[in-house]
Parts: sequence; C-alpha cells; structure tokens
Amino acid sequence: MPDVKISQLPAGTANANSVVPATNAAGTTTEKITLGAIRDLAHTHSGNDITSGTVAAARLGTHASTHQTGGSDAINPVIVTPGSLSTSQNNYDPGTCDIIRLSSSTAIDITGLVAPSVDGAMRLVINVNASGGSAITLKHESASSTAANQFRNSTGGDYVLPADGGSAVLTYSSAISRWRIL
Repeated sequence: MPDVKISQLPAGTANANSVVPATNAAGTTTEKITLGAIRDLAHTHSGNDITSGTVAAARLGTHASTHQTGGSDAINPVIVTPGSLSTSQNNYDPGTCDIIRLSSSTAIDITGLVAPSVDGAMRLVINVNASGGSAITLKHESASSTAANQFRNSTGGDYVLPADGGSAVLTYSSAISRWRIL
C-alpha cells in the first residue's frame, strides 16, 4: 500500500473536521486525526475493506475479536500508559494495545515497535509529556531495531512527537515489514 495522507483517504472514510494540518517539532508538515475519526473509519467501510469480517478483526487491533462490524457497538480501544521512559528504546514492546500513551523524563528516540502478528494492524502513539516537556522521536528505519520492527516515514526522515499531545498513526505493512507512519 503506498503512503497516503489522511486527507487523501477515499470519501466517507474520515470526517473532514477530524483531520487537521499540523507541523511537528522538526518542522515536518503532516496531518493529525482525532480518535473520533478513527472510530468513524470502523463504521463507514463495507465490502472487502478494512472493517469487514476477518479483515476487520485483523486490522482494527486488539479490540477487534469482540467487535461486531456494521452494528452500533462501540469500539473500545486498548490503551496503555507505560511508565515514563528515561532512555531511547529499540524494539519497544508496550504490550498488546491500540493506543500507546508515552511519557519520558528526557528527549528519547524509539527505533522500532514490536511487529504485530497481522498485516494492517494500527496503533496510535501519543506523547503525553506536559507542555514544554520532552519530545519523543520515531526514528526512520533505524538499524538499532530489528528490520521488521522499524518505522518508515514517507519523508524518509525521523518523525518527532512534540510534548503535550504530539501523535502518530501507525499501520503495519507486511509487504515491506515496517510500521508506516501515516
């Protein structure tokens, strides 16, 4: 799957009000999407798409085993808030989750996230350090992590999550054995 900006998703896949342009701490122009828009994605697709049948169970993350597509049930993402990180992380494993709320005592790098068992799995990574706190950087294809755990940014550069809510949506591509930063 080629890199796609959130605003380039097909009509009906995200609420346009939920997608906003943003510039991260490194000056990279990007987009942010709200959690509501991610939820809306799960209820707007049909056919052989990301939210139907077994494909949905694979791609919507850990909550998908109990999620009924096409119904009115709510998606209850698994949210983890690990302890504050004090050093850079290679092959980082926050456990089974959909949303990772990270904090750190200093600026750190994350060179890779343990790969999921399914293609298309998604994760939302959020820097919850207070305003004025430290940035967390997702390193582009760093050899410090196993190849299958590495991040690929479409810009070819690192992706900085600034303090106070900097975030990234990741999707795993088994075709390239990398986490794509959307």
